[in-house]
Amino acid sequence: MSDKTIAEIAEEVSLLLQLDRTRHQVSSKVDMAVLANIPAHIASTFEKANAIGTELSPNQAYDLINKRVSEIQAQVYLMRLELENRDPHDPANIYADPMVISAYGERLEGMIAQPKSFTFGPEILAEGWYSREMSGESSHRWMRPADMSLACVPHLGTLAQTLEIQGYVVHAEQLEGLSIRAAGKEAKIAVTPSGNAAQFTATLTLDAKDVKSANYLPVEFRMSSFKKPNEQDSRLLGANINRFTCKSLQEAADASTS
Repeated sequence: MSDKTIAEIAEEVSLLLQLDRTRHQVSSKVDMAVLANIPAHIASTFEKANAIGTELSPNQAYDLINKRVSEIQAQVYLMRLELENRDPHDPANIYADPMVISAYGERLEGMIAQPKSFTFGPEILAEGWYSREMSGESSHRWMRPADMSLACVPHLGTLAQTLEIQGYVVHAEQLEGLSIRAAGKEAKIAVTPSGNAAQFTATLTLDAKDVKSANYLPVEFRMSSFKKPNEQDSRLLGANINRFTCKSLQEAADASTS
């Protein structure tokens, strides 16, 4: 028997001995509990990868959240594009057709141009406000004493549009010290035609260039006079904001003339 044959036999024997030593330690059964927990395991992996190791300012946190959400939106959009126009022989070919990309881009623009309306819920990134309060199914928040209260509002994309902000104050005279700004523009604040002098609607008219840099519009709220609402509530309150509504400029014009 040659040395080569002996070496091959020795290797097989060694492998068999290793398998024999582990036969009672390594189960061949499928662990369904582990398999069922795969989504949670994947989520924990992403959570760990996305963890923030240092303190961030509100603007830095907004930039980070906006970037990650935008990446997810882009991936979902491209997956939908491929699924609806897939070539089974060459799936990647869909991205090489500029006509298809253009058509889907037009559809996407049409989707984001639909009016959007939000109460002051978690979809609004905010700083400088009291905690969220509920009224039925609607959320609202009060400005708290600060140099500025910030609300980052999802908008309609890169097109001319208006943002209407509805709210009220404790005392009507507080409206004189309220200012609302975004993209370097001052909102027009008018008393809501409901007979209540403390309710108001602020309107911002925005050009496409005002909203081209991000998916959220940072809106700055400033107030010179904060008031206690009653004897039981010791908080100093500014304006209460309960709704944000985005409309394309054309839709806003049509609504005002109708």
